[in-house]
Amino acid sequence: MTAIRKIVDSSSLVGIFELPPVFMNRKVEVIVFPAEDTAEVMPKFTRAQIEEAANSPDIQSLVGALKGKGLPENLSMKDIRQMRLEEKYNI
Repeated sequence: MTAIRKIVDSSSLVGIFELPPVFMNRKVEVIVFPAEDTAEVMPKFTRAQIEEAANSPDIQSLVGALKGKGLPENLSMKDIRQMRLEEKYNI
């Protein structure tokens, strides 16, 4: 990644940045580099992919498991699936 470093008088930055009082009337170092795009891109799924995932055993085992209904917060889908199988088949 390319960056530019330059030492400038802080008074030249007053119109650009809001500087803390400790930076006033001093030389400061400015470092400039390109910002990364932080916009999160949601993955694109086809209807067939969504239906296939919805019918998977892991997702089907979550049917009826509601958040806040006595389940610990740190459970994974696999833990909930195992609990549901044990409940269903009296394992």
